[in-house]
Amino acid sequence: MSKEMPREIEKRGYLLEDFRLFHLKDARGAQMEYHYHDFCKVVLLVSGQGEYTVEDRHYSLRAGDILLIGNGQIHRPEFSEGLEYERYIFYISPEFLGKQSTDDCNLEALFDGTFGHVLRLEERRYQKVFSLAELLEEELKKDSFGKGVLGNSMLLQLLVRVGRYRDKGQLHMAERQSISDKRIKRMLVFMENHLSEELSVDVLAEQFFISRYHLMRLFKKETGQSLYDYLTERRLFFARELIKQGVPATESCFQAGFGSYSSFTRAYGKRFGTTPTGRNGRYLSMDETDGE
Repeated sequence: MSKEMPREIEKRGYLLEDFRLFHLKDARGAQMEYHYHDFCKVVLLVSGQGEYTVEDRHYSLRAGDILLIGNGQIHRPEFSEGLEYERYIFYISPEFLGKQSTDDCNLEALFDGTFGHVLRLEERRYQKVFSLAELLEEELKKDSFGKGVLGNSMLLQLLVRVGRYRDKGQLHMAERQSISDKRIKRMLVFMENHLSEELSVDVLAEQFFISRYHLMRLFKKETGQSLYDYLTERRLFFARELIKQGVPATESCFQAGFGSYSSFTRAYGKRFGTTPTGRNGRYLSMDETDGE
Protein backbone atom coordinates (compact mmCIF):
# COMPACT_ATOMS: atom_id res chain seq x y z
CA MET A 1 0.00 0.00 0.00
CA SER A 2 1.21 3.52 -0.78
CA LYS A 3 2.62 5.49 2.15
CA GLU A 4 0.30 8.36 1.23
CA MET A 5 -2.85 6.33 1.80
CA PRO A 6 -4.76 6.90 5.05
CA ARG A 7 -4.90 4.13 7.63
CA GLU A 8 -8.69 4.03 7.87
CA ILE A 9 -9.96 2.58 4.60
CA GLU A 10 -13.70 2.19 4.03
CA LYS A 11 -15.31 -0.85 2.44
CA ARG A 12 -17.97 0.22 -0.08
CA GLY A 13 -20.65 -1.51 -2.10
CA TYR A 14 -22.18 -4.94 -1.81
CA LEU A 15 -22.88 -7.85 -4.13
CA LEU A 16 -25.32 -10.70 -3.52
CA GLU A 17 -25.46 -12.13 -7.05
CA ASP A 18 -22.80 -13.40 -9.50
CA PHE A 19 -22.36 -9.94 -11.00
CA ARG A 20 -24.00 -6.55 -11.42
CA LEU A 21 -23.67 -4.13 -14.34
CA PHE A 22 -23.97 -0.35 -14.13
CA HIS A 23 -23.89 2.06 -17.08
CA LEU A 24 -23.31 5.58 -15.79
CA LYS A 25 -22.79 8.94 -17.47
CA ASP A 26 -22.43 12.36 -15.88
CA ALA A 27 -20.17 15.39 -15.68
CA ARG A 28 -20.15 15.76 -11.90
CA GLY A 29 -16.63 14.43 -11.58
CA ALA A 30 -15.43 11.98 -8.95
CA GLN A 31 -13.26 12.78 -5.96
CA MET A 32 -13.78 9.74 -3.74
CA GLU A 33 -11.68 8.69 -0.78
CA TYR A 34 -9.66 5.48 -0.82
CA HIS A 35 -11.88 2.43 -0.43
CA TYR A 36 -12.10 -1.25 -1.29
CA HIS A 37 -14.70 -3.90 -2.16
CA ASP A 38 -15.16 -7.56 -1.29
CA PHE A 39 -15.76 -8.25 -4.98
CA CYS A 40 -13.79 -7.67 -8.21
CA LYS A 41 -14.53 -4.68 -10.41
CA VAL A 42 -14.17 -3.96 -14.12
CA VAL A 43 -14.54 -0.41 -15.43
CA LEU A 44 -14.82 0.23 -19.18
CA LEU A 45 -14.27 3.94 -19.76
CA VAL A 46 -16.49 5.01 -22.68
CA SER A 47 -15.71 8.72 -22.48
CA GLY A 48 -13.88 11.12 -20.23
CA GLN A 49 -10.39 11.42 -18.89
CA GLY A 50 -9.20 11.20 -15.31
CA GLU A 51 -6.96 9.58 -12.74
CA TYR A 52 -7.21 6.30 -10.86
CA THR A 53 -5.01 5.04 -8.04
CA VAL A 54 -5.04 1.30 -7.34
CA GLU A 55 -2.95 0.15 -4.39
CA ASP A 56 0.34 2.05 -4.85
CA ARG A 57 0.06 2.55 -8.63
CA HIS A 58 -1.29 5.65 -10.30
CA TYR A 59 -2.92 5.69 -13.74
CA SER A 60 -4.05 8.41 -16.11
CA LEU A 61 -7.11 7.09 -17.97
CA ARG A 62 -8.64 7.99 -21.30
CA ALA A 63 -11.63 6.73 -23.28
CA GLY A 64 -11.22 3.10 -24.27
CA ASP A 65 -9.25 2.06 -21.20
CA ILE A 66 -10.24 -1.04 -19.23
CA LEU A 67 -9.65 -0.98 -15.49
CA LEU A 68 -9.38 -4.22 -13.49
CA ILE A 69 -9.59 -4.03 -9.69
CA GLY A 70 -9.34 -7.12 -7.52
CA ASN A 71 -11.15 -8.12 -4.37
CA GLY A 72 -9.77 -6.09 -1.46
CA GLN A 73 -7.55 -3.83 -3.56
CA ILE A 74 -7.57 -0.24 -2.31
CA HIS A 75 -8.38 2.35 -4.96
CA ARG A 76 -9.61 5.87 -5.63
CA PRO A 77 -10.98 7.62 -8.78
CA GLU A 78 -10.35 11.28 -9.59
CA PHE A 79 -12.33 12.83 -12.47
CA SER A 80 -12.68 16.57 -13.00
CA GLU A 81 -16.09 18.21 -12.83
CA GLY A 82 -17.34 19.48 -16.20
CA LEU A 83 -15.98 16.61 -18.32
CA GLU A 84 -18.47 13.94 -19.36
CA TYR A 85 -17.53 10.70 -17.65
CA GLU A 86 -19.28 7.63 -19.11
CA ARG A 87 -18.45 4.12 -17.99
CA TYR A 88 -19.62 0.54 -17.71
CA ILE A 89 -18.94 -0.86 -14.24
CA PHE A 90 -19.07 -4.57 -13.44
CA TYR A 91 -19.15 -5.90 -9.87
CA ILE A 92 -18.12 -9.57 -10.07
CA SER A 93 -18.19 -12.15 -7.32
CA PRO A 94 -14.80 -13.82 -6.63
CA GLU A 95 -16.72 -17.04 -5.96
CA PHE A 96 -18.26 -16.83 -9.45
CA LEU A 97 -14.82 -16.30 -11.00
CA GLY A 98 -13.43 -19.24 -9.06
CA LYS A 99 -16.24 -21.59 -10.13
CA GLN A 100 -15.91 -20.57 -13.78
CA SER A 101 -12.11 -20.81 -13.90
CA THR A 102 -10.36 -23.83 -15.41
CA ASP A 103 -6.75 -24.99 -15.69
CA ASP A 104 -6.28 -22.99 -18.89
CA CYS A 105 -8.46 -20.02 -17.85
CA ASN A 106 -7.75 -18.53 -14.42
CA LEU A 107 -10.21 -15.65 -14.37
CA GLU A 108 -9.22 -14.54 -10.87
CA ALA A 109 -5.66 -13.91 -12.11
CA LEU A 110 -6.94 -11.11 -14.36
CA PHE A 111 -7.42 -9.02 -11.22
CA ASP A 112 -4.23 -9.75 -9.27
CA GLY A 113 -2.34 -6.71 -10.61
CA THR A 114 0.66 -8.72 -11.85
CA PHE A 115 0.53 -6.94 -15.20
CA GLY A 116 -0.92 -3.73 -13.81
CA HIS A 117 -4.55 -2.70 -13.54
CA VAL A 118 -5.29 -0.76 -16.75
CA LEU A 119 -5.47 -2.26 -20.23
CA ARG A 120 -5.09 -0.08 -23.30
CA LEU A 121 -5.88 -2.17 -26.39
CA GLU A 122 -5.65 -1.44 -30.07
CA GLU A 123 -8.78 0.29 -31.32
CA ARG A 124 -10.38 -2.68 -33.08
CA ARG A 125 -9.78 -4.92 -30.07
CA TYR A 126 -11.19 -2.71 -27.35
CA GLN A 127 -14.21 -2.12 -29.59
CA LYS A 128 -14.91 -5.86 -29.41
CA VAL A 129 -14.83 -5.72 -25.62
CA PHE A 130 -17.08 -2.67 -25.48
CA SER A 131 -19.52 -4.23 -27.96
CA LEU A 132 -19.90 -7.23 -25.67
CA ALA A 133 -20.67 -4.87 -22.77
CA GLU A 134 -23.38 -3.15 -24.82
CA LEU A 135 -24.93 -6.47 -25.83
CA LEU A 136 -24.87 -7.69 -22.24
CA GLU A 137 -26.58 -4.51 -21.06
CA GLU A 138 -29.34 -5.01 -23.63
CA GLU A 139 -29.78 -8.67 -22.61
CA LEU A 140 -30.13 -7.83 -18.92
CA LYS A 141 -32.99 -5.42 -19.71
CA LYS A 142 -35.07 -8.27 -21.14
CA ASP A 143 -37.43 -10.55 -19.27
CA SER A 144 -36.74 -13.62 -21.35
CA PHE A 145 -36.10 -17.30 -20.80
CA GLY A 146 -32.47 -17.95 -19.84
CA LYS A 147 -31.54 -14.30 -19.25
CA GLY A 148 -29.31 -15.17 -16.32
CA VAL A 149 -27.55 -18.03 -18.08
CA LEU A 150 -26.97 -16.01 -21.24
CA GLY A 151 -25.85 -12.99 -19.21
CA ASN A 152 -23.25 -15.06 -17.36
CA SER A 153 -22.07 -16.48 -20.69
CA MET A 154 -21.68 -13.02 -22.22
CA LEU A 155 -19.72 -11.75 -19.22
CA LEU A 156 -17.42 -14.75 -19.49
CA GLN A 157 -16.88 -13.99 -23.18
CA LEU A 158 -15.84 -10.45 -22.25
CA LEU A 159 -13.39 -11.65 -19.59
CA VAL A 160 -11.93 -14.38 -21.80
CA ARG A 161 -11.38 -11.89 -24.60
CA VAL A 162 -9.50 -9.56 -22.23
CA GLY A 163 -7.43 -12.49 -20.98
CA ARG A 164 -6.52 -13.59 -24.50
CA TYR A 165 -5.35 -10.13 -25.47
CA ARG A 166 -3.27 -9.92 -22.32
CA ASP A 167 -1.62 -13.30 -22.84
CA LYS A 168 -0.78 -12.60 -26.49
CA GLY A 169 0.86 -9.29 -25.61
CA GLN A 170 -1.67 -7.34 -27.67
CA LEU A 171 -2.32 -4.70 -25.05
CA HIS A 172 -0.52 -1.83 -23.41
CA MET A 173 -0.57 -1.48 -19.65
CA ALA A 174 -1.16 2.23 -19.22
CA GLU A 175 0.56 3.69 -16.17
CA ARG A 176 1.09 7.44 -16.19
CA GLN A 177 1.43 10.49 -14.06
CA SER A 178 -1.50 12.82 -13.35
CA ILE A 179 -2.35 15.74 -15.60
CA SER A 180 -0.53 18.42 -13.67
CA ASP A 181 -0.77 21.48 -15.91
CA LYS A 182 -3.76 23.61 -14.90
CA ARG A 183 -4.05 25.11 -18.39
CA ILE A 184 -4.57 21.68 -19.93
CA LYS A 185 -7.18 20.79 -17.30
CA ARG A 186 -9.07 24.01 -18.06
CA MET A 187 -8.64 23.42 -21.77
CA LEU A 188 -10.27 19.96 -21.57
CA VAL A 189 -13.33 21.43 -19.86
CA PHE A 190 -13.48 24.29 -22.39
CA MET A 191 -13.31 21.87 -25.32
CA GLU A 192 -16.04 19.69 -23.81
CA ASN A 193 -18.37 22.69 -23.61
CA HIS A 194 -17.61 23.98 -27.14
CA LEU A 195 -17.40 20.82 -29.27
CA SER A 196 -19.68 22.24 -31.98
CA GLU A 197 -17.45 25.29 -32.42
CA GLU A 198 -14.09 25.78 -34.11
CA LEU A 199 -11.36 24.38 -31.85
CA SER A 200 -8.23 24.69 -33.92
CA VAL A 201 -4.78 24.88 -32.36
CA ASP A 202 -4.69 28.60 -33.12
CA VAL A 203 -8.06 29.21 -31.44
CA LEU A 204 -7.06 27.33 -28.30
CA ALA A 205 -3.61 28.90 -28.19
CA GLU A 206 -5.19 32.35 -28.21
CA GLN A 207 -7.86 31.37 -25.68
CA PHE A 208 -5.32 30.06 -23.16
CA PHE A 209 -2.44 32.47 -23.86
CA ILE A 210 0.03 29.81 -24.92
CA SER A 211 2.11 29.44 -28.06
CA ARG A 212 0.91 27.10 -30.77
CA TYR A 213 3.98 24.88 -30.58
CA HIS A 214 4.00 24.73 -26.78
CA LEU A 215 0.28 23.88 -26.69
CA MET A 216 0.69 20.88 -28.99
CA ARG A 217 3.73 19.61 -27.13
CA LEU A 218 2.19 20.08 -23.69
CA PHE A 219 -1.17 18.58 -24.66
CA LYS A 220 0.51 15.42 -25.96
CA LYS A 221 2.68 15.17 -22.87
CA GLU A 222 -0.22 15.58 -20.42
CA THR A 223 -2.92 13.51 -22.14
CA GLY A 224 -0.97 10.99 -24.20
CA GLN A 225 -2.91 12.01 -27.32
CA SER A 226 -2.50 14.65 -29.96
CA LEU A 227 -4.98 17.52 -29.80
CA TYR A 228 -6.52 16.37 -33.09
CA ASP A 229 -7.00 12.75 -31.94
CA TYR A 230 -8.49 13.80 -28.62
CA LEU A 231 -10.90 16.28 -30.21
CA THR A 232 -11.99 13.79 -32.88
CA GLU A 233 -12.76 11.18 -30.24
CA ARG A 234 -14.81 13.56 -28.10
CA ARG A 235 -16.78 14.75 -31.12
CA LEU A 236 -17.51 11.17 -32.16
CA PHE A 237 -18.95 10.36 -28.74
CA PHE A 238 -20.99 13.57 -28.77
CA ALA A 239 -22.36 12.71 -32.21
CA ARG A 240 -23.20 9.18 -31.12
CA GLU A 241 -25.14 10.51 -28.14
CA LEU A 242 -27.11 12.87 -30.41
CA ILE A 243 -27.95 9.97 -32.73
CA LYS A 244 -29.17 7.91 -29.76
CA GLN A 245 -31.46 10.83 -28.88
CA GLY A 246 -33.02 10.70 -32.35
CA VAL A 247 -31.07 13.46 -34.09
CA PRO A 248 -30.43 12.51 -37.77
CA ALA A 249 -26.89 11.38 -38.49
CA THR A 250 -26.13 14.24 -40.88
CA GLU A 251 -27.32 16.84 -38.39
CA SER A 252 -25.43 15.12 -35.57
CA CYS A 253 -22.26 15.25 -37.63
CA PHE A 254 -22.30 19.02 -37.95
CA GLN A 255 -23.63 19.67 -34.44
CA ALA A 256 -20.62 17.75 -33.14
CA GLY A 257 -18.25 20.02 -35.02
CA PHE A 258 -17.30 17.89 -38.03
CA GLY A 259 -16.85 19.79 -41.27
CA SER A 260 -17.40 16.85 -43.62
CA TYR A 261 -20.00 14.09 -43.43
CA SER A 262 -17.82 11.65 -45.38
CA SER A 263 -14.88 12.06 -42.99
CA PHE A 264 -17.32 11.75 -40.08
CA THR A 265 -18.75 8.44 -41.32
CA ARG A 266 -15.25 7.00 -41.86
CA ALA A 267 -14.12 8.03 -38.37
CA TYR A 268 -17.40 6.79 -36.83
CA GLY A 269 -17.07 3.39 -38.48
CA LYS A 270 -13.46 3.04 -37.40
CA ARG A 271 -14.23 4.00 -33.80
CA PHE A 272 -17.53 2.18 -33.21
CA GLY A 273 -17.51 -0.62 -35.78
CA THR A 274 -20.80 0.50 -37.34
CA THR A 275 -22.21 3.26 -39.50
CA PRO A 276 -23.94 6.30 -37.95
CA THR A 277 -27.24 5.20 -39.49
CA GLY A 278 -27.14 1.48 -38.69
CA ARG A 279 -25.90 -1.25 -36.41
CA ASN A 280 -23.81 -3.21 -38.90
CA GLY A 281 -20.95 -5.12 -37.40
CA ARG A 282 -21.87 -4.55 -33.75
CA TYR A 283 -21.83 -8.25 -32.85
CA LEU A 284 -18.30 -9.56 -32.87
CA SER A 285 -18.02 -13.30 -32.41
CA MET A 286 -15.40 -15.04 -30.26
CA ASP A 287 -14.71 -17.23 -33.30
CA GLU A 288 -13.38 -14.41 -35.48
CA THR A 289 -9.94 -15.07 -36.92
CA ASP A 290 -8.09 -12.01 -35.66
CA GLY A 291 -4.96 -13.70 -34.37
CA GLU A 292 -6.47 -15.02 -31.15
